[in-house]
This record gives sequence, C-alpha cells and structure tokens, in this order.
Amino acid sequence: MSAILGRIHFSARPVDPAAFGAALATLDHYGREGASMRVEAGVGLGYQRLDVSPSSVHECQPLGDGHFAIVADAILDNRDSLCDELHIESHRRSLIPDSRLLLLAYRRWGRECVQRLVGDFAFALWDAREQVLFCARDHIGARPFYYHAYGECLVFSTDIRALASFSDLSLVIDETRVAEYLLWPLGCREASFFQGVYPLPAGHCMCVDRHGVRLWAYWQPADVPSIRYARREDYIGHLRELLEQAVSDRLCSSYPVGSHLSGGLDSAGVTILASRLTRARGERLDMSYSWSPSINSDYPLIAHNRDERRVIDEICHREGIHCLYGTTTGQDYLDYLRRDIALEGTTDLFEEHGVMRQAAQRGTRVMLSGWGGDESATFGVRGYPGYLLKRGRLVRLLSIAHKAVGGYHRPRKLAGFLWRECLLTLLPDCVYARYSPYLRPDQLQFLYRPDFVERFASFSSYRSPAWREYPDPVAMQALLLMNGHLASRMSTWAHWSARHGIVYRYPLTDLRLLRFTLGLPPDLLWYRGQARSLYRRALAGLLPREVSKNDTVNERKRMKVRAECWTLLAEEAAKGAFQGECRWLDMPAFHTRILEAPPEMSSNQQMLRFLPLCSAVQVWHLWKHYFLKS
Repeated sequence: MSAILGRIHFSARPVDPAAFGAALATLDHYGREGASMRVEAGVGLGYQRLDVSPSSVHECQPLGDGHFAIVADAILDNRDSLCDELHIESHRRSLIPDSRLLLLAYRRWGRECVQRLVGDFAFALWDAREQVLFCARDHIGARPFYYHAYGECLVFSTDIRALASFSDLSLVIDETRVAEYLLWPLGCREASFFQGVYPLPAGHCMCVDRHGVRLWAYWQPADVPSIRYARREDYIGHLRELLEQAVSDRLCSSYPVGSHLSGGLDSAGVTILASRLTRARGERLDMSYSWSPSINSDYPLIAHNRDERRVIDEICHREGIHCLYGTTTGQDYLDYLRRDIALEGTTDLFEEHGVMRQAAQRGTRVMLSGWGGDESATFGVRGYPGYLLKRGRLVRLLSIAHKAVGGYHRPRKLAGFLWRECLLTLLPDCVYARYSPYLRPDQLQFLYRPDFVERFASFSSYRSPAWREYPDPVAMQALLLMNGHLASRMSTWAHWSARHGIVYRYPLTDLRLLRFTLGLPPDLLWYRGQARSLYRRALAGLLPREVSKNDTVNERKRMKVRAECWTLLAEEAAKGAFQGECRWLDMPAFHTRILEAPPEMSSNQQMLRFLPLCSAVQVWHLWKHYFLKS
C-alpha cells in the first residue's frame, strides 16, 4: 500500500507546486519506492509508492488518461475477474497496475465500479471535463482517507499530516471530539480531532464539485441477501473455499509475509492456511508474531490448558514456522500515550508497536491479521439466544444455556444467562442501558473538567451501533460491521506501520467472505453443543484440537505493563512534567490520580481508575502540542 494526496481548486485558482510538494514530503515515510506528483492549474495530485503486490512495480501515479486522472492507495484482490470483465488479455494482466484497473473500471461502469471491487483501497479520480472528483474507500476501511472542504477548495490524503502542512488550512482542534473522547474513552468511532476534517466512511463513495460534497454508502451489510443450501456440508465446503481464496489473494507479494498468531480461531486459521498455501508454492511464511510473552521464569507455562502458548507452539512445530513473542514494556505504553491522537488515532493496542519493530527488523512487508473474524467467519452466538426465545424454541435455547453455564446444577448462573442473553435483549433501550452487562461510562472514574463536558452533554448518552444485544444474530453481525472499531484500528495501524514499511492485510474481512457469512441461516451458529462450528468444520484437520483464545498469561503481562506505565507517569509528574492548566481536565484530580500508581495492578477497581487516566494523559499531550506550542 502507499499514500495519496490531492488538492482541488474548483475556481481553477492555481495550486502552488512548492506548497503541494512540501505537503507530499510529509508522507515520505509511506513511500519506500519514491514519490511523484502532478500539478496542473487548479489540480494537484500526489503519490507515495510502496511496492507490495507484483503488479505494484508498474505503478506510475498520478495516472492520467484523457480527461481522467487518478491516485489510488489500493491492492485489488479480484484482479483476474476484473480483467475478465474488462476483456484484458492474459499476457497483459501482470503488467497492469491496480490504478490502471480502477481507471478502466470507472470508464466501463462509472461510479458503480465500486460494486465490483474486492480488496483494500482508497482512491480519488478527477474528471477534468465534468470538473468532478470521485472518491471511494473499501467496504471495511482497511485504508485511511481524510478530506477537508473549505471555500472553493478540497484537500484529501491518506494521512492528516499532509492536510495540516498546508499553511492556509489552519486546522483547529475540535473540542466536541475532545469531550466525546473524555466522556467515552473506550469508544471506537473513527472521527477526526480537527474541525472540518472527516474520514470518508468505510463502504462509502464521495463526489465533490463546485456545488459541494455528496456522500453515499455503496455497501450495507444489512442488505446482503440470504444464502440457503440443501446440505450443511455445502456451507462448510463453500466456507473453506472462501477462506483459502481470501488468504491466498493476500499472500500475493514479492516481499516477506508474516502473520499474527494467538491461540484463537481467527489468527490460527489464517496462519495455518497461509503456511500451507505458501509451502505449496515452494515458499514459506516468514514469521508469526504473538502479543503473549515467551515462556520464561516470569511467565512460566500454566499447567492446565488455559495458556494459548501451548496452541501457538503446536502450530509452529507442526507447520515448521517460528513465532516471535511479545516484548512490550511499560515504556512502550507510555510512548503510545504520548503520541498525537489527532494524527494517529486513539486505538489502545500498544502491543502492536513491539510486533512492528520485530517485523521491520526482519524486512517483513505484509502482515496478515485475523482481526475481523469475530464479525465474519467466526461470529459467535450474539443475539442468538434472544432470537430463539422470541421464536419459542426453548429446547435449543436451553441446550445453549446448559453449555454456557456448565450444566443445569448451577441455577443462579443459568438464570443469569437467560436474563442477560435472552430477556434483556427484548427490552427497550432505556432498560437495557440500566442493566447492560458491558462496561458503562458511569463506571469509570473520570478526570475531565465538569464545566467543559457540560457544554457537550449530548455525548454523555452517545451509543455506538452495536452497544447492546438484540434478539437477531444477523442484525448483530451487521451492526458490529458498522460499529467503527474495525476502520478505527485499521487506520491507526496503517499510520503506525508506515514508518516500518509494513502493510496490514485482513483476510477475514474479505468482501466475498462477508457476503457469505452475513447470508447464512442463524441456526448454523450453533451445532452439536458448539459455537463457531461452521468455521471449525471448514478447517477440520488444520486447527489444533485445543484451539481457543485463552490469553490468561498475556492479560497478566498487560496488567504488569500498565502498572509499569503508571509508575513511569508518576515519576514524570514528580519531575514537573504535567504542569500548567488545561481547560479540558480537572488538573488537581489528574495529578492526584497519577501519583496513586500502585506497585501492581490486579483489581477491576484499579482498571476503572487507570483507563480514564490514559485518556487524560493523551488529551494533556494534545493540549500541550496544539495550545502550548509557544
């Protein structure tokens, strides 16, 4: 993947080449293979190139063709089917870069071309004849795209840094977004901290002309048609084909490929398939990477099976691959909290910094991640118990409850399951909010200034699309895909990994796979006392018998790292690091909380105090950077 930049003056006022070139240079860390730009009158387009797929070596962007010009940060995974539809001869296909395919697709199908694309992409296509800019982002948001419209000008880029470098834009921090983040730091909505700067939502297109900006969704997970086969084995066979196709397409690279690996179904399946497919090509998967610590005196192997490192070691031994275990420390967490969240996002996944360092040292360029599996191939039973209750299917419901609580001899646990997973899902939002089993904002011990957040009281009741359970598993899956956490994480990792020359790819969010899993009958979610059975049976013979996401040791490491980070914050505070006023934070309470660093973290109460502290530290650095520069 690469990076793109554009500036359009609809008044035809000339774009300053020097200023545009300087803005493009802020993205140099994206372009290992160099940068190029095209500035003509009122249009500036720029491209930073990073080769990933074999066809990417033929990229020559910005690409012009007649009155069209395009810049694209894209890897298309259905190149062959596109080439078939576009009647491109077989001997020419490997020489055609993805940007050219996008342009040809637009010439053939116009704005409807996005319906035919599979892969990770964000692109902008300028039509000089119509004076219209057409932009699109892939269905899941794997590649970031931000834009800012003001007056007769529109600017867009992969990274907000480039937008901020234009001196005439004068980007200003949006205090509404700051308040939202302080009120709900665990929120996952992809949103900008700058006024007037917006991400193009995943699965959306945008047209911009002198009359303004128009957005629309071209992909809605709730609109996927149902799929019905005659036999269960047909579902299993089709799922296996789609999984292999999704992984195979993302292995198409001339550079080393690595993979995340935990004891869970998602990463285990992706890694094993990737290992088998690369071996069939006479190659090998370069390395697997885990957040869990290596087995040592600090983190010995747990005697029982609730230690995912057993599964990781079994997979590595069987597949002949190696795994690099997690090395993150409290200093890594502290460095994460110091980052500029206005430019890099708020996703709390600091362990990935260690993975990126390890992968960069090896020259890994593509990292496969199982992220997104819970919303697709390994979707569990969220909403299914309520669905069964609503339809009066009590026998099947009781079998699920029996499995979930460990038997009918635990009446209190059984009653709790039926209340939480069944009855509560049928009740109105106001009741669900009161009894929600999920962490609520009112449980956190915040550090914001009340007089500040009172100006934005509406955000105190904000709810993400999938904030609760509904008695409909298909609707739950669609809501999770629209929740924002996928695009938020993917954008953040795209920004972090650019400096390491790494591109993340997510096979389990493949559009073809999602169209299949969203259309499945709900009863396939549970089979013979087991959730996620379709995926398990599709990969039967590949997955270890004990595969399960039991990361007890990794969570213990995370708690230790958090305690180390808190201690480092206290040491910084003692040296006067957090002096001065911030109109967003209750500074006395902020200082007190920092100095309360415990020697170790082991209780839920400590976490409820630590999480708001982290968001307060991030907001403090935001304030310091944008308001205390002088």
